[in-house]
Amino acid sequence: MDKKPQLAFIPLFIAAAAACGLLTVCFAEKWVAHVLLAVCVVSFSIGLIAMAAYKRAVKYAMNDIFRENDTTAGNIITNIAIPCVLFDSDGKIAWSNDAFSELYPGTDICRLIPDMDPRFPNKAQSIEYNGQHFQLMSMPVQRIRTETRLTFQYWLDRTEALHYSRLYEEQMPTIGLIQVDNYDDLMTDRQFHRNSVLSEVERRVSDFVTAMDGVYRRYDNSKFFFVFEAKRIAELEQQRFTLLDEVREIDTGTGQPVTLSISIGVADRIAASDEAARNGMQLVLGRGGDQAVVKRGANYAFYGGKRQVTTKNSRVKARLFAEALHQLMDTADAVFIMGHRLPDMDCVGAGLGIMRCAKSINCPAYFVLDESNASIDGVIEAMKENKAYRDTIKTPEQAAQMMRSSSLLIIVDTQRKSSLLSAELLEKAGKAVVIDHHRRAVDSIQNPTLNYLEAGSSSACEMVTEVIQYFDDGLKPTAFECGALLAGITMDTKHFSFNTGARTFEAASYLRRNGADNITVKMMFQDDMQTYRNRAKVVENAIIMEQGIAISACPAGMEATNLIAAQAADELVNIKGIQASFVLAERGQVIYISGRSLGDISVQLILEKLGGGGHQSIAGAQLKDVTMDEAISRLTESINSYLKEAHEQ
Repeated sequence: MDKKPQLAFIPLFIAAAAACGLLTVCFAEKWVAHVLLAVCVVSFSIGLIAMAAYKRAVKYAMNDIFRENDTTAGNIITNIAIPCVLFDSDGKIAWSNDAFSELYPGTDICRLIPDMDPRFPNKAQSIEYNGQHFQLMSMPVQRIRTETRLTFQYWLDRTEALHYSRLYEEQMPTIGLIQVDNYDDLMTDRQFHRNSVLSEVERRVSDFVTAMDGVYRRYDNSKFFFVFEAKRIAELEQQRFTLLDEVREIDTGTGQPVTLSISIGVADRIAASDEAARNGMQLVLGRGGDQAVVKRGANYAFYGGKRQVTTKNSRVKARLFAEALHQLMDTADAVFIMGHRLPDMDCVGAGLGIMRCAKSINCPAYFVLDESNASIDGVIEAMKENKAYRDTIKTPEQAAQMMRSSSLLIIVDTQRKSSLLSAELLEKAGKAVVIDHHRRAVDSIQNPTLNYLEAGSSSACEMVTEVIQYFDDGLKPTAFECGALLAGITMDTKHFSFNTGARTFEAASYLRRNGADNITVKMMFQDDMQTYRNRAKVVENAIIMEQGIAISACPAGMEATNLIAAQAADELVNIKGIQASFVLAERGQVIYISGRSLGDISVQLILEKLGGGGHQSIAGAQLKDVTMDEAISRLTESINSYLKEAHEQ
């Protein structure tokens, strides 16, 4: 405080002077007042002198205390068990206490901590030295009449604390979930040996959990809940969840193997671990099952998933989705249909099918498109020439202006936020519906109003074709819409060669019965001579890696590179000896990768390492702000990593 205690005498002196003046007025003898005034002045002076003497005594006493404490502090720092050191800006040790000298007898701090800048050391830094963990705390030392910079540093031993922290983390209970993901399909087969299979599954789950010193409980016919210590996670990841392979050996009597989905949630609290495990299970099931996931915060690690996703024979999900979609459209003032960037025929065909559903109940429907491309130019031109569709194509900006809180946004052929044509429309939409056939991705759209994800379907057009059949009894798509839907199925199945099941052919049969023309579909895939030559050039320049993996790239300046890349990848797997192909195409600041496989090699797992996704035999990825050489290098690393993991299993 800056206040001076002697100032308290001033009011007293003023009061005494006023009293003397009053006495002078009241009494005739003025000398009495003068004597009193003199006494006041003397008393005030004595008070000030006494106060000054007291302040000098206090100051002397405090200086004496500090002088004594300097010696005491020096002795304490020298003898304390905490290592302390004083060094200059060159790293030369000017002083150290006994504890630090025992730890390090040298004279250069930089040899002890090579990555530290002695001129500007971190205020806090952790290091490991001689098997001990230390927390280094640094502070500058201000010195008078010298420019030498000194730093005082003390070392806090954190070895024991880290030991108990690590022990706590290793023994933290971790939640896991196991589910027979194809249980419903097995139950539909009368030859299914239900009791014996479930007993064998539980026995193997029991062995799996017991080996981790954990405990489990079965809470449904095909679902298990287990708890184990977190230190076992590294062991499970190293073994790559062998339980997935073991249960496939069980004889079900149906010819179908038993497949499991496993999800483990890693968190610092049991409740958070349970939530992470449940979220991970949803993701695994959305990816087709038959795999395991370890979820740590926002990070996912997947294991397995190398088998082709089998098509489910039941259409219950399609019927329930169609009924729910009908209800949403009934309450919407308009429907906006949007796909992914650079839409293909599967995206446009599915959009036309959903548009027909909306129009059947007199709900306005619009297809959102920013620009056309070579793969959809034919169908887009046909839509613009037909008055029934001419006004239904809207740009993202137009759709954003038209959209209201009561509007419905339907996203087809993608579920990933990063692939959306316009993320703004998703944020603005009051309700959103997702229809997609790809395996669920980590960045998939969260909590849509309604979603229909079927990784076993060949295409979004197949899924929409089934929805049309259950949407309304009187609904009948036009021949043009059926042709577009069939073209989408044809494109994604590569003319019914990949990802096809019984439901794929049933959908195609329905479209043919309602007017789809194979000749019209074939014309949608016709190319001009230059496109054909460019595709042949890309195929010719392909490089063949080990295990029959081909890599090629579209030359700079080539037109319609995205279309050519996809077509060239298809052509490469038709060549004898090639098991998988990857073709890269550069467009703007983005490099697109198209991957194809005959089934044994999962292009989805390879491209997933690069942020892409898709199916085991058909997948894609996008790399931003990289050169073509860098993209090829990253792709090669991902392929080698995949092959190494496959070899270790």
